[in-house]
Amino acid sequence: MKIKLYALSTVLSLLLFSCNKKENTTIKLPEAAEHTETGTDTLQEADETPRKQSINLFTVMPKDSSDIAFISLSDVYSVGYEKDTLALPNVEKMGKENARYFTFGDIYRKRLLTGANISETDSVFIIDYAKNKRVSFAVKNLKTAAMLSLYSSGEDWPYRNFDYMIGFEIDKKLLNGFSEYYSDALVYVGKENPFSKERLKPISWEKIAKKDYPSKTMKNEERVLLKNTVTGNTYKFKTDSHEYYLQDYLDSDKIIYGRRLLVINSTTKDIIIEKVYHSNEGSSPCPLNYEEGDEAINQWTGKLFKNKPPVVFGFEYVSFGCPGISIIDKSNEDIYLQCDNRH
Repeated sequence: MKIKLYALSTVLSLLLFSCNKKENTTIKLPEAAEHTETGTDTLQEADETPRKQSINLFTVMPKDSSDIAFISLSDVYSVGYEKDTLALPNVEKMGKENARYFTFGDIYRKRLLTGANISETDSVFIIDYAKNKRVSFAVKNLKTAAMLSLYSSGEDWPYRNFDYMIGFEIDKKLLNGFSEYYSDALVYVGKENPFSKERLKPISWEKIAKKDYPSKTMKNEERVLLKNTVTGNTYKFKTDSHEYYLQDYLDSDKIIYGRRLLVINSTTKDIIIEKVYHSNEGSSPCPLNYEEGDEAINQWTGKLFKNKPPVVFGFEYVSFGCPGISIIDKSNEDIYLQCDNRH
């Protein structure tokens, strides 16, 4: 799965995906309590305090068909629901159409940067991990702006503060060569570039026998999630340092309900991380690489950050909340994008 928010433009819908039927064998899972949504992809509630993470990564989205791209900082700079002229100017004075998108003057720019803990001397670092593109801009050279959210429209006039995304304006010409809709772009704002110069690798899955999947007892909550499923296909991928194992789990209609990922140290054979991805109201397993064509790549791994272990990601579509990047080490850290998803 590409790390993407499927509300990047008004022509994109939030996707839930069901995979084709697979040959399967039955697995035995012990009886457990009533089905609960407890797993590695538990969703963050809209009114919950933002996650404290080791790094904040943002996304890029196009502003309709104009020449502007936009980086929303709203996940780290809250302006509330109603009018607050300390956060945003009185938009009613602008008029309905002019208030759909406007840039900030010095006063509101300063409040945004202060509230988001950003300095004029910081930089905005943007990478496209699929195209291997990298650009950076000084914060002092970028405009700050408010853009009407994709979930708001002229019918919501007069607009409330919550109807807006707040962030940086980028000239699309400066992002030439990036993926369509900037779906593979990641953004960091700070003093130093955290991204490695190494290129990420798309995972090329090899189908293997089920008996070759490493033996490891499931956690109880994972048994609950996968209760009443049967095993489907089993896959493996290998790099110089890690082995990746993936097991499909199918529902009663033989459709992929979930997947279990194990990443193992190639030398010691220790299991480093274990993840279970499953279908629920807010997410669903996405296709494996190349299942939908030579250009259809979802799962990636490699050295994304200079000062962190390798990462792996791209196993689910997310409609509620934001997708995450898993760090391959014993910390079991997932870095969730600040994607400003209000669905």
